[in-house]
Amino acid sequence: MSVEKLVKEFSPEVIRAFVQKNADYYLAKWEAMARSGSKISWNWPAFFFGVFWMGYRKMYLYAAIVVVLSLLSDLPKVGPLVTLVLWFGVAAFANYIYGTFTYNKLTELKVQAKDEDELRQLAAAKGGTSVLGVIIVGFIVLFISLIGAAVLYRGG
Repeated sequence: MSVEKLVKEFSPEVIRAFVQKNADYYLAKWEAMARSGSKISWNWPAFFFGVFWMGYRKMYLYAAIVVVLSLLSDLPKVGPLVTLVLWFGVAAFANYIYGTFTYNKLTELKVQAKDEDELRQLAAAKGGTSVLGVIIVGFIVLFISLIGAAVLYRGG
């Protein structure tokens, strides 16, 4: 489990440097998840903001996957179920997904760093949050929605 590896392999200082805003919240969640072995841990911002939360946390690939999967919500009969599963699933697994993302990024940075101080500096530079990321995800959602609408219009 990558959350267990995250809290075992990286110091709290390095994790805080990467996460930045609300780092203590995430660190506490990941430590609890590592102790329990659970991948489920509710995240209210992820529930309310979904892919935009992912953009804010610079998890663009995850956001794109959720956006693409959300296209299934237009399917007859299963669409509402897909929407609910995505909405609640993102919120229930958000802390695990972000922990996995953090672990993978810190593992990449660890190879570049010669010591803990340099790793902390790299983590601070590459991590954090991004309002621009929210805007980028917004444009991705808009673009995919327009493509979906054009396909539906042509088909209808």
